[in-house]
Formats: sequence, C-alpha cells, structure tokens
Amino acid sequence: MLEACQILQQQGYREYTLQVIGNGSQQEELEKFAQENHLTDCIQWVGRVDYNLISAYFHNADVFVLPTLEDTWGVVVLEAMLMGKPILCSTGAGTSELIVHGENGYVFDPNQPEKLAELMCQFINRPTAIADMGKKSQQIMCQYTPEAASKCLVQVTNLVLNN
Repeated sequence: MLEACQILQQQGYREYTLQVIGNGSQQEELEKFAQENHLTDCIQWVGRVDYNLISAYFHNADVFVLPTLEDTWGVVVLEAMLMGKPILCSTGAGTSELIVHGENGYVFDPNQPEKLAELMCQFINRPTAIADMGKKSQQIMCQYTPEAASKCLVQVTNLVLNN
C-alpha cells in the first residue's frame, strides 16, 4: 500500500490522505518507510479503533482499500460496502468476489503496487465516480438479506437430503 503511495508521489499526486486503521507487528517498519520516502504528509496513522467508533471512519472515507495478502473473508469490506463506499480490494481477500470491476470498485494484486496506484489515481482524477460506485456497493449488499440466506440454506439442505 505504501509503495503505491510512493508511486503516486513520484507522479505528482499529493492531494489525498490515506488513513491507516489498525495496528500490527509491521507498523513501526511501515511508519519508517513512510518517513524515509517523504509520505508523512499524505498518511495518517490512526491505530486501533474501538468497534463502536469505526462507523465514523467509514463515513468520512471516500474509498475503502483492503491491501491484504491473505484474508479468508474480510467482513470489513462488507461494512464499507454497506456504508456506500467504493472498494479497492486485493485478490488476497475472499470478499474480492463481491467487487464488480468498474462498478463498485476494483480488485488488484497486492504484489503489484503500480496497479494499486493506477486504481487510486482513477478515484483521485474522477472524484464523481466515487458516489456512483458507492451506491453500487450498497445495491450489491442489499441482495444479502436474512431471507435470501434462508432460501439458500433450504436449497442446500434439499440438495443434501435428495442425494
């Protein structure tokens, strides 16, 4: 993720803020990378946020980015979609299957920071796309209701019992 920010900086993009939510074993290393590469003006290190307060961060964000190398499901993507955010999701997240390329966001290879930078530029250069893509995220999530889940369970149960 920070390498993508470095690429953006090299291309002259400085008018954005990346909020890094959460913490982990690599935080110190990442903060050092940001400092050494003069990225501190565009990165805000928030750290761990109490779950009761997380919706404020979703609300204030324009785009949600999940650059994970591996995440089986990633409920945080679902939460961002429910809040009407376009998504940049790595192929390492199981929730990448909910991203419709160009409609509610984009899926990228987390090992290709140049591609992530390119996708971030699309939002920086076309901020009007953010609202439309966010609405599409909400529309996608509307199909996942308790009723739809129960119908799916009935279908699976019938399939198992009939075989």
